Amino acid sequence: MPKVGENLPQEQRSKGLKRLTQKQQAFLDNFMHKDMTQTNAARQAGYSNPSVDAVRLLRNEVVQERFQEMQEENRSRFGVTIDKSVRDLLKIRNEAWESGKFGEAIRAEELRLKATGLLVNKAHVLHEKVDSMTKEEILAELQNLQQKAQDRMKKANVTQIHPKKIGKNS
Repeated sequence: MPKVGENLPQEQRSKGLKRLTQKQQAFLDNFMHKDMTQTNAARQAGYSNPSVDAVRLLRNEVVQERFQEMQEENRSRFGVTIDKSVRDLLKIRNEAWESGKFGEAIRAEELRLKATGLLVNKAHVLHEKVDSMTKEEILAELQNLQQKAQDRMKKANVTQIHPKKIGKNS
C-alpha cells in the first residue's frame, strides 16, 4: 500500500485502486497516535461532517488497509498487543493490591476491563429507553440484569472448574 504522495503501480491503477489522500492520512494519524475518538480525529483532519465522515473513512478499503499497516508498524516497533497490555495491567493491578495501593489497583483493573471491552464508557451508553420507564420498571430491569450477571458468573465458574473437553464428539 503506497503512502501519501506515492504513485500507485500501473496494475493497481488499472484495477481502480486509489491512493490515500493527505486528509485521510491526517485522520489516521489523529486516530492512531493522538488518542482521539474517530469523530474528533475526523474533525481535526478538517472533515466538514466528522461523525459521518469518520464512519465512512473507517469503511473505506484504502483507509482500512493503511490503518492495518499502521497497526502492524506499531506492533513491530513497540511490541504492543492487546494480550500483552492486558497481561501487564493484571500484573500492575496485583502488585498494587499487594502493596496496599488500592486506588492504583482499581485504575489498572479499569484500564484492563476497557481494553477487553468489558467496561464501556458512559458516554457511549444510550439512555433513551430508561428515560421513558417508571421507577418500578427500572428496578425490575435492574433485578433482571443482576440475575443474568449471576447466572453468567455461575456458568463461568463451572466452566473453569469443569472445562469442556474438545474431541471428535464435540
